[in-house]
Amino acid sequence: MPIFAYQSLNSTSSTRHGISASNSQGFTIDTHNRIAQNSDNWMLSMPTAEGVEPHLPIQGPAELVRSAPVGTMDKVVKQGKKVPKVDDKRFLRMVEGKARQAHQHIYREFQGSCDVLVYGELDGSNSEWSSMQQNAGSLFAASSVQRACNCFSIHTHNANSITYLGEGEGWVAIKSYGVIAVFVHVPNKYATDESKAANFYGRIRSSLLQAQGGGVIDVIMGDTNQPSNGFTERVLKTALGQDFADAHPDTNIVPLDSYKRSFGGTNSSAKKKYDIAVYNTETVSLNQMVYLSQCAPEGREAVAVTDHMGVAIEVKKVPFA
Repeated sequence: MPIFAYQSLNSTSSTRHGISASNSQGFTIDTHNRIAQNSDNWMLSMPTAEGVEPHLPIQGPAELVRSAPVGTMDKVVKQGKKVPKVDDKRFLRMVEGKARQAHQHIYREFQGSCDVLVYGELDGSNSEWSSMQQNAGSLFAASSVQRACNCFSIHTHNANSITYLGEGEGWVAIKSYGVIAVFVHVPNKYATDESKAANFYGRIRSSLLQAQGGGVIDVIMGDTNQPSNGFTERVLKTALGQDFADAHPDTNIVPLDSYKRSFGGTNSSAKKKYDIAVYNTETVSLNQMVYLSQCAPEGREAVAVTDHMGVAIEVKKVPFA
């Protein structure tokens, strides 16, 4: 039963794929300031240990922390330019910390290590992100396209269990333990139109049916930019001719790293459920699925490093599917 996770950053359309393309972008600022308006202790910060492989469990209790103050991720004017309060070095440490947190939370909840952790809007082949391999897992593959916001990075602790199946505009696909998973960042030009979205997913289907080792899609997860709940499943029925189900159909979202705090969406305003995982009900069964918040612990405070919630899912291949 493979465990897949997806986490998107909030990056610009820059052709430079370094840290600055993802640091303190507008939606991230909005996300942090919204979450920080509530001063209660709410985020569960797990113990981590640098130098230890990130997927290995670290013993110890979670610490309950509150959000860093409103304005922490804002930009300020220096020498006539707007620059982040948080410099790139500090931002990288927070993203690294969030990766380690994801592994620790997933291990405790799923009782097993995350097999594949994919980052959207991040080019892991860029040298500025090289240290992510010590915090997210070894870099298995990177989709390094023109714009930073369209890149993907695939991390794992067991490359022998993964086959790379292909990539295209807004997607990458792998196969692990017999399960074909597609990770998406659906372009805005397709995301809200049912016909265009169906064509988008249809092209992925055609590519994977022709790929060596490919076949029928079992899981699709990531940033769909869908306009409403149920949109993606409906479009997939049209595009793929098979039934897909939302692994978390509830509109009330309680992230795994949140204590008694819920959200109405996965985006910066907590009103839209863009980040989802759906599974093919004809080929796999769902074990469980969880969300992770947009925040990373920094000391005894939580800071938003993106506008996207993370998603993790565990599925089991249906016999003879």
